[in-house]
Amino acid sequence: MTNHDDLELKRALDALPRSIDPPEDLWPSVRGRLAPRLARGTVRRPDWSAVLQPRALRLAAGIAAIGVGLAVLTAVTRARAKWQVAQVAGAPHLGGATMRDRRTFPVGAELLTDAHSRALVRVGTIGEVEVDPNTHLRLLTAKATEHRLALERGRIHARISAPPRLFFVETPSATAVDLGCAYTLEVDEAGNSLIHVTLGWVSFERGGHESLVPAGMRAVTRAGGRIGTPFADDAPEALRLALAAFDFAGGGDTALAAVLREARARDAITLWHLLARSTGAQREAVYGRLAALVPPPPGVTRDGALRLDGVMLRLYWEKLPLSLPITPEWTKTLWRWWLRLTSW
Repeated sequence: MTNHDDLELKRALDALPRSIDPPEDLWPSVRGRLAPRLARGTVRRPDWSAVLQPRALRLAAGIAAIGVGLAVLTAVTRARAKWQVAQVAGAPHLGGATMRDRRTFPVGAELLTDAHSRALVRVGTIGEVEVDPNTHLRLLTAKATEHRLALERGRIHARISAPPRLFFVETPSATAVDLGCAYTLEVDEAGNSLIHVTLGWVSFERGGHESLVPAGMRAVTRAGGRIGTPFADDAPEALRLALAAFDFAGGGDTALAAVLREARARDAITLWHLLARSTGAQREAVYGRLAALVPPPPGVTRDGALRLDGVMLRLYWEKLPLSLPITPEWTKTLWRWWLRLTSW
């Protein structure tokens, strides 16, 4: 290309417009072209109803089911997480071996602490158990629907956050059934048990009989004897002694009269239990004192309570002071729900 050609090209480029603008309004032209097609119905909005066709609904339901299944599987997997034991002090023995760190607690293994050692047991993902000195503990079951320990002797402190009747501790004299709570459980050399509930509820059970122990109350059970009647932490000493005599020493009318004489309104749960643990004139005396301290609610009659009518006993139970000291409302609600689903 010559210099002359370069000059001509430059002049042509300089003559081009600096910008190319579209027409001021293209929409009238577009609308004019679409009008005939709109009139014939050949241009339509998307048919969103297709999304709701049975096939799509089945697909959505399947996805939801998968989500629920994954949630359940996650919960079960967490519930079945391995138990762990951590050394807190001294040298606890797990499965016959001295431990100095954290180890898995296998089913069937025994955990022993001496006078100078303590341990902390992680109950899967639902809670933990502190193990005091001079304690003999054995893991019986660890699965999604049941966690079960055996406390042969010593003392443990359990803190559990789980649905009712998932965590159990067996002792030589009774089984502590957790209803979502915190408690201390102690077993002496003779196999006698003492439970002290500090949060929520525990059912202390053996041979088809039970004591319902709420926060702020205790229950004693003797090896070879029946389940002890719960009593408040601050119950008068005279009431405690008389109750022990009635429960375990054949104290009869004399012991029961002392219990009724010493009982306060906050001891109503103790008297409620005694309705089913007495007969005849004794039961009449128990009901009379209970009604004087906490008047029966609507729907409860004297005759019904004396014949241990299940519905009336439940109604009366729900009026009793359920917290000694005050228990959170959610605990009351949970317990009442569980109680209604449990046969007497």
